[in-house]
Amino acid sequence: MKSYEECADILKAVAHPIRLEIIMRLDEEDGCNVSKIQNNLGIPQSTISQHLKILKNANILSSKRKGTTVCYKVINQELLDVISLIKAI
Repeated sequence: MKSYEECADILKAVAHPIRLEIIMRLDEEDGCNVSKIQNNLGIPQSTISQHLKILKNANILSSKRKGTTVCYKVINQELLDVISLIKAI
């Protein structure tokens, strides 16, 4: 079981609309790279990279290098359920 501090860190990491959208799109796509996320969201690559770093540091995402690209994937499936519940409220 996570401590309250760990829970707060996760909540801080997802407390941004762009990060929430990145999480949900990565789940829908079963992972993808920064260029694909940029095409979907229409925001600068540097901004996306900053958000991905925050999500990865919070253990919400994992990354895997494939040649010159890095593919990101959601690894915290329970968080997806929480986000869906919040959207339903």
